[in-house]
Amino acid sequence: MLRISVEEAAMNLKSLLELVARGEEVILLDQDKVVARLVPPLQKEQRLVTMKKFRESLAIKGESLSATVINARIEERR
Repeated sequence: MLRISVEEAAMNLKSLLELVARGEEVILLDQDKVVARLVPPLQKEQRLVTMKKFRESLAIKGESLSATVINARIEERR
């Protein structure tokens, strides 16, 4: 993992992007504080796992939308 100042990164952006494209991570520093990370994009398989975990973490509360619509229509008829 390469750590580089923002100023240096600005001057060498193309070469840094080439490193990231090869799978390396680059940490950008501003006055010795981490301000950003350049990381390679997730592969399709990794994105799908992440999305699946996210969906599974959602807890749906209350009735379903279809039940809400049906109940609203019944109430309108009364």
